[in-house]
Amino acid sequence: MGDIALYVCCHQETEIPPHPLLRPIQVGAALARRRFPGFLHDDEGENISERNRAYCELTAQYWAWKNSGAEYCGFFHYRRFLYPDTAARRPYRLNRLPTERTLKDLGYDNFDQLIRQYDLILPMREEMYVPVRKHYAEAPYHNGDDLARMEYIIAELYPDDVSASDVYLSGTIQYFGNIFIMRRSVFDAYCAWLFPLLAEFDRRTDISGRTPQEARVDGYLAERLLGVFVQAYCGNLKKLELPRVIFTGKDASFRQRLLYFCLPPGTKRRAAVKRAEQRWKS
Repeated sequence: MGDIALYVCCHQETEIPPHPLLRPIQVGAALARRRFPGFLHDDEGENISERNRAYCELTAQYWAWKNSGAEYCGFFHYRRFLYPDTAARRPYRLNRLPTERTLKDLGYDNFDQLIRQYDLILPMREEMYVPVRKHYAEAPYHNGDDLARMEYIIAELYPDDVSASDVYLSGTIQYFGNIFIMRRSVFDAYCAWLFPLLAEFDRRTDISGRTPQEARVDGYLAERLLGVFVQAYCGNLKKLELPRVIFTGKDASFRQRLLYFCLPPGTKRRAAVKRAEQRWKS
């Protein structure tokens, strides 16, 4: 399985179950007081680790682009993994802790065989019942002007992608989390497309006065840009969408579990409730 590397991005020291596919990586290692033992670190080799406060898990993606030789590169979070259930009806499920037994139950023993059949594996799309632009502008800690500025940058750097960008951002489905698995050639093309966009956004945008949550803007934008890239460049690729498992930890809140079971993800009533909650908070 050495040709497949699924990087698990961690900004805090976390127990990641041992598995031949998984590669725990400490993100923002250049800014950290302590290096996590047994982890890869995103400040080794060519890197942008010091930008982690704005780029979030993207510093691991940049590191892998410049330093990894894996034929398939995937990116998970310490609390969010893709898992190989091609018949799943919901975009994600909840589980308390990631363990070796959990991975076995989720089908990880044969996950590598499935990965090699596809050029691109995405998280299951989520129907939000509101255009991506509007959803972005209304999401906590997001600023709609940032996405508008990024659309101008796309028009300047990649004018041929304007139509695809408008189609995706005007639509109501989204791929969340900066989570995916890509064949190397697709991954290289994505990174070569994505990081110049973010660098130009950084050049034009002052985020010095933002809160730590608001400053994660490059990571927020990349969540939407993945969908734009898929719309623009991946129409002829062999693609698959898989569900996520979200690890809630031992202390998962009753509210979190109740919300999942009473308002399942991907349903119209869940989207309506969450929009109403956002309006109330604002």
